[in-house]
Amino acid sequence: MRLELTKKTDLAFQALEFITVSRDDKATGSDLAEALSITTQYLPHVMAPLTKAGWVVSTSGPRGGYSIEADLASVSLLDLVEAVEGRFDDSRCLHLGPKHNGGHRCALHDPWMRARSALLRELRVSALGDMIVAHRSNTQPAAPKTAS
Repeated sequence: MRLELTKKTDLAFQALEFITVSRDDKATGSDLAEALSITTQYLPHVMAPLTKAGWVVSTSGPRGGYSIEADLASVSLLDLVEAVEGRFDDSRCLHLGPKHNGGHRCALHDPWMRARSALLRELRVSALGDMIVAHRSNTQPAAPKTAS
């Protein structure tokens, strides 16, 4: 079993992070595409859910680009996942899949629902703004040591 984000959700998070730390809190499409290692043609597919959610605004023209429009401290990782991938399907059974009938619960139902609830709870309390700050502080080069 694989529990992981899709590449598109990962790219969306990286885009939010890049824009957040960009000069003037704005990033051009070409700079953003380059930072994400994607084409400028694919970039709108990554950015569309973010603009639709109202977290990013896109402006056209020579001074245009993408800028953060929302307080990312109030946006959860669950919000991001659902904006990019769609809402979680609580009706799908792990074992029976689409054959799941509300009246029939498989042997895996209860532990799977507890695990799913725990995962959703963790994603719900993980704020994107906090994650970006934490990631940036972990990836900043260490300051040079001074001689004593």
